[in-house]
Amino acid sequence: MVPRGAAREHPLTNVPNLLSLFRIGCVPVLLWFAWTGSREAFLVGFGLGLLSDVLDGIIARRFGVESELGAQLDQWGDFALWVCLPLAAWWLWPEVLRREAVYVVLAIVCLLLPTAIAYGKYREVPGYHTWSAKTSAVLMGVSVPLLLIFDVAWPFRVAALWQLVAAVDELGITFVFAECHHDVASVFHALRKRGQSA
Repeated sequence: MVPRGAAREHPLTNVPNLLSLFRIGCVPVLLWFAWTGSREAFLVGFGLGLLSDVLDGIIARRFGVESELGAQLDQWGDFALWVCLPLAAWWLWPEVLRREAVYVVLAIVCLLLPTAIAYGKYREVPGYHTWSAKTSAVLMGVSVPLLLIFDVAWPFRVAALWQLVAAVDELGITFVFAECHHDVASVFHALRKRGQSA
């Protein structure tokens, strides 16, 4: 029971965090599906992980239940889901990964490098949620199933090249700010914010 006069917590306050935790929890299950050769189960599980990523942001913004913890959990959830994908895909679709190796490596490096550099600088993982990263997530979310299910490669190649744009954007933000920030739309927004606080 909420004490009289105390502010009531919104009923959806923890839902975005639970969705991010669901995404993190999906990873060992997805790896198990991949290891055992269950392509359909893996694709369904990965799709649910992507859906949880879409929903947590919508709920957090729509109902005003955004938080620093939520931003970090969202970042870790995204990171875990996408980092498990190459290993799982290697077990399930090795011939596709061999053929697309250059683009796969590019996408992985562009995912890991900005996060590693930001962590080295801030000792935490920022949730920038840049426009370029959101676009990258949509492109990857569409192109990866097209590549793995239908063997249509060009959308994935475009998405991997766009991942490079998103990585440069995030690296620029890390270079601009001395302290960790969350929810920065682009490096240009970071420069403007730094100029306003100077």
